[in-house]
Amino acid sequence: MATSKTNWKSFFKFEKQLLTFISQQKILAGNKDDLSYKETLYKNSILERPPKFIHAIVSLQDNTETFIKVQTDIEELKRLYLAVSNKANYPSRFPQLLTPTPLQINLSQHEAYRSHVVSALLKDDFILVKRYRTNDQVHLVNADIAALDNIGIKTEVSDKFGKILSVSINDLIYYANTVNTAKSLTVRQLSGMQYTARVRYPDSFVSVRMSYSLLIVRSDIPVLESLPQGRRTHRLETTKEKLVLPIKCDAEIFIKEN
Repeated sequence: MATSKTNWKSFFKFEKQLLTFISQQKILAGNKDDLSYKETLYKNSILERPPKFIHAIVSLQDNTETFIKVQTDIEELKRLYLAVSNKANYPSRFPQLLTPTPLQINLSQHEAYRSHVVSALLKDDFILVKRYRTNDQVHLVNADIAALDNIGIKTEVSDKFGKILSVSINDLIYYANTVNTAKSLTVRQLSGMQYTARVRYPDSFVSVRMSYSLLIVRSDIPVLESLPQGRRTHRLETTKEKLVLPIKCDAEIFIKEN
């Protein structure tokens, strides 16, 4: 156990040094503060945490010495990580050195959703519909439970990063049938923003789509912010009927199959 902790400390120390060095290079997009370890006060001690997400494009300005150093350090960072982690993938914050140097990078972002299709179950199960993240919201829990109870929907409340309200899937289906005959529902929740980079390389008419994380290029290139993508015509809002509950929910519920 002690050896494992020591190895993790070595990894985090090396990662912090590498991110600090990269942040000192030319930032083509994003904010260099995203590359910083965050300090948190905990029980009279200061804890450092790595950034969870990084969205930045950095140019090494065609400096060969810097390029070789960053290339070598990224491989060492990967080696240190694999020595202590049992995960197959590297964290999304890991730097990616793009070679050959792209002609151009286009950046875009849009809302990302997580959807679950639910139908009546032999054994009742529950699905999350609302999070209470602040003290101002927590006082609504009992009122929300009462409102759902009035329409025959059982609830469960758990404590996880605040309070979480889940509802009975079977009761939800039964209630949907009182509004409009429904065999199954789609429960959709906003999971965050998705950041995408489209990278165009020399001698290629097709751009490569990848996650916009910490991208490093050897020399300066154009980086363009794309206009927001148009909403799809076949999105749930226009193709399915929305089921409205008597409380304000984080999840959206649509009648998938009648």
